[in-house]
Amino acid sequence: MAIQNNKFVDRVDRSFGYLADWAVHHRKLVLLLSLVMLGLGLYFAGMVKSDNSLDAYFDKSDPTYIAYSEYLDEFLSDEVTYIVYRVPDREHGPFNIDAMRQVAQLSQAFADEVPYVRDVISLPTVEFIRADGDSITVDELMLDFPETQAELLDLRTEVLGRPLYVDYIINAKADYAAIILEMERSSVDPLDKIIYDEAKGNQLDNLYPQVSDIKIREILARPEYAGIDFYLTGDVPMNSAYNHVFMEDAAIGTAVTLVVLAVLSAILFRASVIALLGPLAVVVLSIVMVMGMMGAFGWVLGLFFGIVPTLICAVGVAQSVHILLEFQRAHAETGDRQASVKAAIAKVGGACLLASITTAVGFLVMTVSQLKVLSEMALYAASGVIFTFVLSMTLLVVVLSFGKSTKTTTKPNQVKTTVLPIILRAVEACIAINLKRPMLLLVMGGTVLLVSLIGVTQIKVDFNFLEDFKPHVEWRQHTELAESVMGGILNVTYIIDTDDSEGVKRPDVLKAIEGIQQFAESQSLVKKAYSVVDIQKDLNRSFHGDDPAWYRLPEERNLIAQYFLVYEMSGGEELQEFVSQDYSRTVMELRVEMTGSAAITELLKTIDDYIAANPIPDAEIRKTGIGLMWVKMGEYIADTQLYGYSLIFIIVAGFLCLAFGSVKVGMLAMIPNLAPVIVVLGLMGWLGIHLDYMKLLLATIAIGIAVDDTLHLVIRFRRCFLQTGNYRRALEDAMRDVGPALLITTVILLGAFSCYLLSNLAIVSSFGILLSVAITVALLADMLFMPALLLITKPFGPEFEPDGTGETSLGVSSAV
Repeated sequence: MAIQNNKFVDRVDRSFGYLADWAVHHRKLVLLLSLVMLGLGLYFAGMVKSDNSLDAYFDKSDPTYIAYSEYLDEFLSDEVTYIVYRVPDREHGPFNIDAMRQVAQLSQAFADEVPYVRDVISLPTVEFIRADGDSITVDELMLDFPETQAELLDLRTEVLGRPLYVDYIINAKADYAAIILEMERSSVDPLDKIIYDEAKGNQLDNLYPQVSDIKIREILARPEYAGIDFYLTGDVPMNSAYNHVFMEDAAIGTAVTLVVLAVLSAILFRASVIALLGPLAVVVLSIVMVMGMMGAFGWVLGLFFGIVPTLICAVGVAQSVHILLEFQRAHAETGDRQASVKAAIAKVGGACLLASITTAVGFLVMTVSQLKVLSEMALYAASGVIFTFVLSMTLLVVVLSFGKSTKTTTKPNQVKTTVLPIILRAVEACIAINLKRPMLLLVMGGTVLLVSLIGVTQIKVDFNFLEDFKPHVEWRQHTELAESVMGGILNVTYIIDTDDSEGVKRPDVLKAIEGIQQFAESQSLVKKAYSVVDIQKDLNRSFHGDDPAWYRLPEERNLIAQYFLVYEMSGGEELQEFVSQDYSRTVMELRVEMTGSAAITELLKTIDDYIAANPIPDAEIRKTGIGLMWVKMGEYIADTQLYGYSLIFIIVAGFLCLAFGSVKVGMLAMIPNLAPVIVVLGLMGWLGIHLDYMKLLLATIAIGIAVDDTLHLVIRFRRCFLQTGNYRRALEDAMRDVGPALLITTVILLGAFSCYLLSNLAIVSSFGILLSVAITVALLADMLFMPALLLITKPFGPEFEPDGTGETSLGVSSAV
């Protein structure tokens, strides 16, 4: 009894042959529908919102998000623009009287003109507590501006003698000072609250924090502030820098990718102009459709969007290569363009479908993420892959069918090559070594996997937002300087809830907070800590003639309460940022060095352990703050990907078993698809490269792309075996048939991923490099491991003599 080519992929191929025939006979309709899709895509793409706020990352029901929102409701936003400055060419630096006048004028300009500014703190405007006989006064340090340089220098002595202000608005050497713009908006605010001018809509430069950052820079550039060097850091410049980089990456990266892909396609195989324009039309329309889908569903341009257009371009063009090469072969034999394109689709349609599904699945597993922006990216990236497939089966078919058919007398074995000779020579070399040394290849591949697995055990999850940016990026340079002269920029907040009105006025509570604060400041990563304790100690000192010896907490509750009352009656305003209205809750803020998330997590654990051993009496403590939100975001991505790794392996293995109608073949095909992930992660482990929130996407994306080539190769190998009945002959025929396409698609993918190097984000560039390594390993596994594995294991059953009918002889295993 004979067994025909009737597996799932065979039936799918035949179906796509019919689809191609339909598309060719309804070319005008296909083109019209494509134009309609383009119009709709462009229309809805205009509604896409750019949003890198934390509101785009966290679901409203997320406990971390809820805790931070509650903190903001009671204690106001903790987001700031932190401007460090120096006066390099004037005596006394920041305390030069002319420079101080400039800073006073600048502070007023910020307060009057910068959108969403709640308060501006600088040397002239900082709240200062002074002794006034038996009472105190609380007012701006320079409410009455000094008339002489000597008076200003006296103020410098006062400020440097107050621990509350050192490394906050002035460094210990007094050669750098700071201006702090406290914002009334936060990164968890929804989009409708961060649009500055309703008439301008949601364009990026009309949204917080961009609109604030732009105005700050415009003010600083004015000539009246010349002679002062300014360095901008903090939450507002960081978020603004991220947003601008993402938009630039998406625009410039996509354009460059399209050019690179067109050039590589023209060089690697001989295609007509129309054949090159077809794949480019497919990917451009796919990207427009993705943008349109985002606009229609209200999804935002965020952290991960920048990598998606390049991925869609790479996947779409690489998929088109298989169709183009088969089309060129058929056209060289028949001269009939319409028949050739139908033959090409009927040959590779099934493999392209399965490849697209597995690539899409590589993205879709990320929908389980707790981060809203990542789960949304999974949906629109997967949709982009499916768009490229559908358009390849329709629009590309129509494009290739245009043109005059020509008569040809070329025999099949005389068809001229359509690719560079060097590619054909590389394929022949791979065939030769697979036939001569299959066991050696398997042993070498197994050794590489074993060594890589050892490396995988050494890998760690970590990231550093400062190092996300390349060294030349302004925000990173300014932040590094600010941290070197002023201390940490990252903010972590502890909320202490006594669940008792007036509970914060208890001496034992304040003493316990002081202990935690002192312990935190003893940690190398904590550069400064603030709490209500500092205000109480400053008040106590002021009530004792500004004697530094009295810079300590009062011991009696009544005295603490009196200090608070006098402070409020004297016009003090800073307290509202540290204490709730009923004095039941208070906060302690830590300024932490911008460093790896693992180190920050370990720091917080150390502080938590201290708190557990030294609890605040009758009080509950919880952590929040913008810094903790960023760390938590990274943890969520890590959790998603570590869970997603196993999920995608299971799903892809299932698809492969379905495609080949055999569990044995499907599991064998998984080996070269696991190799890229294992080798790259192993390499990272051996080299000490940490997994960050971007590199954690490597596995799910790499395996989704890598499986494409495996599908094309194994499907072709199986068909060649069914025709020849001989594994060695099948290996030769299959690799000569599909090998050039595998090499060309890999080079095209490498060219596309190299465009990530243009990004100003180091994290994106390194992602591109590692993804390129993964794709290279995938090619080597498919060309030098998978064929040898099939040759040794013989998964399609015993060899046989073909009967000349295109069917297999009796006795072929059901594994076929």
